[in-house]
Amino acid sequence: MFFLLSKILDFFVTPLAWVLMTFLLSFLLKNNTLKARLRLSAFFILLVFTNPWIVTGVMSAWEVPARKSETIPEPYDVGIVLGGSMRYYDPDLNRVVYSSSVDRIIQALQLYHDGKIRKILLSGGSGFVNFQDWKESGLIAAVLLKSGVPEKDILLENHSRNTYENAVQTSALLQNGQQGKRFLLITSAFHMRRSLLCFEKSGLKVDPFSVDTRSATHIHTLDRIIQPDAECLTQWDLLLHEWIGLLMYKIMGYC
Repeated sequence: MFFLLSKILDFFVTPLAWVLMTFLLSFLLKNNTLKARLRLSAFFILLVFTNPWIVTGVMSAWEVPARKSETIPEPYDVGIVLGGSMRYYDPDLNRVVYSSSVDRIIQALQLYHDGKIRKILLSGGSGFVNFQDWKESGLIAAVLLKSGVPEKDILLENHSRNTYENAVQTSALLQNGQQGKRFLLITSAFHMRRSLLCFEKSGLKVDPFSVDTRSATHIHTLDRIIQPDAECLTQWDLLLHEWIGLLMYKIMGYC
């Protein structure tokens, strides 16, 4: 039930949905003064939430800073890669269509080939309400095999549907100590705070390795301050999803 409710709630916590609902309401009401105020509010929301300078500043403050792989003195036993790199699976083409967070996989591969992690654990089943047979970790595992990672160095957790379940299911696999005791958590910088809290709650000690940093693209030029950018709406969607997710996890006792 929580999984389904979280999907529904996602629709109502996006700035674009706020703009559309505000405009729609302005057309339904008969009071001209209220109509004007609603339309002005929609314009203001759009102006603020498409400003690159604002969203980059907020994103920078929220993200857990990344670090160089050279700062890892000895290899971790397992690099835990959280799901979210797959946008969907195309059965006709028999291929994974990747999301903007595919950097999680790419950086994990680089860490493995650089000798910074000994094994890669892919955590993530299907995050879709439908298509429960699209198990992300299993599909991505095939990509790792083709990228030179032997099967013995790939661990799968393919039942989780969200960050909380990532932590619970992964902890169940690793807490017996058979795969070692040093674990590196690899996920997007904007997603790291909630992830760390979930793993702390699960009792598994992990060190963070932030990837997919979204705030690093900011350039302090006049056009970046005043020119609207539609991509900012996506950045706000990520932030709002994390904030609401963290609040709901706190209420549910997940972290």
